[in-house]
Amino acid sequence: MKNKKKKKILRDKNGCEFIKQYFFVGGKMKFRKIHVIDGIPSDEFYEKNASDIDFYLNGDYELMNNEKDSNNNFSKQNNKEPGSLDNADLKDLPS
Repeated sequence: MKNKKKKKILRDKNGCEFIKQYFFVGGKMKFRKIHVIDGIPSDEFYEKNASDIDFYLNGDYELMNNEKDSNNNFSKQNNKEPGSLDNADLKDLPS
């Protein structure tokens, strides 16, 4: 692990940066371009820096963070059962 080389970042004709990932198909070596942003592959950059709204708009629901919502819904102030009514709640209703 100590001698792991840093992958070389290349540029295409349009100036977009990419890394070549090599693989074999039918005994022949081929490569695919993985576009990078700030030295990080674009998919990882998107997952780290996008907000929940961005995930929602792009349809990536599995990447949304649900922990924030679940912690806020079960606070100590709102631990009543849905069917129970208190006298204080009835006073607020219009007559």
